[in-house]
Amino acid sequence: MKNNVAAIIIVVALFPALAMGADIEDIYDCKGGNPGGGGEYAGTVSVAKNGATYNVNWNIGAQVYLGVGLQSGDLLSVGYSNTSKSWFGIVVYTVKGDKLDGRWSMHGGNKTGTETLTRRKTK
Repeated sequence: MKNNVAAIIIVVALFPALAMGADIEDIYDCKGGNPGGGGEYAGTVSVAKNGATYNVNWNIGAQVYLGVGLQSGDLLSVGYSNTSKSWFGIVVYTVKGDKLDGRWSMHGGNKTGTETLTRRKTK
């Protein structure tokens, strides 16, 4: 009985940390593939905590994309757009240690692209 009580106490103590997810704030190297085999891309992504949300900024070649994200456990969902806000999209990442594996699409799209962020460990 003592072992069961100890196990329950440990799980309850860890639950808030599990619900909040891992600390993902950092700079990442980004590699992705466009929907339907439309080519690959690479760049950098910054993920910065902003209260209950994250500011997410991509630099892909000469292009800059801006997003706002919400983390729930091991998922990070980010709505994003270009700087002129002429279109928008969504990406959902699964946090896997120092990597974020994502699938994305843009408004009006009927296919998804893939994207992997790898932490640079600047902290």
